[in-house]
Amino acid sequence: MFMKKLKKAIAIVIATSMSVMALAGCGSTEQPTSTSEITDTTSAEAGEIAEETEDKGDPVEVSMFIPSRLPDALYTEDTLTFKVLAEKMNMKFDIETVVNAEAKNKFSVIVASGKTNDVMAGTLSDINKFGMSGAFLPLDDLIDQYAPNLKQYVVDNKEVLAQTAASDGKIYGIPMLTAVRTAMGYCIRQDWLDDLGMEVPVTIDDWHEVLTAFKNTDLNGNGAGDITPLILDRAWENYFNNFADAWGIELNGNNDYWMVKDGQMAFAPILPETKEYLATMAQWYKEGLIDQEFVTREDTNNYHILNNKAGATCYWTGYIAGMNSNSEVLANDPDTNWQVIQPPVLTEGQAPKTFSQQAAVGGSAWAISSKVSEEKAIEIIKMFDYVYSDEGSMLFNFGVEGDSFQYVDGVPEYTDKVTGSEDGLVTWIRSNGMQPLIGIRQLPEYEAASCANDDVRDQLFNYVNNNYFYDINPSLVLTEDEQDKYDAVMSAIKIYVDEELLKFIIGTTSIDKFDDFVEKINEMGIQDAIDLENQAYARYTSLSE
Repeated sequence: MFMKKLKKAIAIVIATSMSVMALAGCGSTEQPTSTSEITDTTSAEAGEIAEETEDKGDPVEVSMFIPSRLPDALYTEDTLTFKVLAEKMNMKFDIETVVNAEAKNKFSVIVASGKTNDVMAGTLSDINKFGMSGAFLPLDDLIDQYAPNLKQYVVDNKEVLAQTAASDGKIYGIPMLTAVRTAMGYCIRQDWLDDLGMEVPVTIDDWHEVLTAFKNTDLNGNGAGDITPLILDRAWENYFNNFADAWGIELNGNNDYWMVKDGQMAFAPILPETKEYLATMAQWYKEGLIDQEFVTREDTNNYHILNNKAGATCYWTGYIAGMNSNSEVLANDPDTNWQVIQPPVLTEGQAPKTFSQQAAVGGSAWAISSKVSEEKAIEIIKMFDYVYSDEGSMLFNFGVEGDSFQYVDGVPEYTDKVTGSEDGLVTWIRSNGMQPLIGIRQLPEYEAASCANDDVRDQLFNYVNNNYFYDINPSLVLTEDEQDKYDAVMSAIKIYVDEELLKFIIGTTSIDKFDDFVEKINEMGIQDAIDLENQAYARYTSLSE
């Protein structure tokens, strides 16, 4: 029975595409998913840096599967953070790894083989699915007895608990906790606004006026019409629907377009507000205010920004802010000044909010194989707890004091060894095992310290400081039976909606056909999926209350 359930869970995981984006290295003008060739940046021998401890006997041998951040710096037992951790916990690690892009399939293959490593790191959703099938230990009792830090940050924090627990209410994976809520921000060329003598747009009507001025004015010296007023991104994550924020709806395909509305789960594409939003986007597209090739153009933000052709975008805030110090950008226009501004509203005076934010719980986690002995499970949960401690958190966010970071007026800052690395701060951090895709607590101090300059730091925390966020829409966990029923309905609906939303915006389908679009979705059985989502939402709220 176990293998039958396990194989079924594996099939579901492999068939489900999940995009996880961690905000790291704010202000770096490298593409967030790109890597660069790195040199040997190994720190001083970790054994010399680690805290001296008394002889605790033979180390506990622990095998691990952990995805590596960079293809040119795959983790080993000698990677700085893991070497220090092993010495601290009196353990000997045997680390198996692949680059993160290959990790999801590798994780599934390992679990399917029945030969799981003692510790398995992967996506929290995979860990929960396989955990409920018997591959991983439920950790609730171990946390209660041996892990005070995990109890404080996971169990006692109801928001985190609700986002971590599987549909059976148990904890199978220790998650990565995110440091800041910032994700996509509305960013604009402030220097071009100044040239035009225009104010920062607030309402959707203001945006239309500004974007029209960007289109009709020769702001980059290449002639009027050379500028694309608004850059929408579709190539690798569907950011093109972010302007729906102004209508109070979240059209997030990565969450299958679900949102909480009036205390219930709602399917956003069929809401009346979506019709109004799509009509506006279709008008902007028709008027040439939106990149006419955004549906097919890859890396559209870099293409437009690096070539001095972009007026505004909605993208990773720290990344866009970092363009102000990008040499290629400044070579085209030394006055370039990208600034994050508040999310748009329909009517002046409304509170600006965005749905685009990082959840308290990130997508990554690690778990304990159900095959380990009770004694080893206790040692591993203590290790997980240490990583969540203040000391462990500093290790996996900053490395080793005196080597990779130091305190300046009580605030941790990376040393010149890190900030002056020829491969860049982010590459150094990731190659030395900081910010690994395991159950750690990302620290706000890390986000601040990894910013390129004060301007980037201020922009990154702008939305946080102003609380420009709607309540987050949860990604809910379904039971195995619910998932089967959900997939039977939603697989076709999701494909249909993905295609039609784009068609409405680019004008292939007239907005007059929106009611037909809604009727079609109803005929495809969306109400069954709505009922399943609300069952899952009831469980979620019971944990978070």
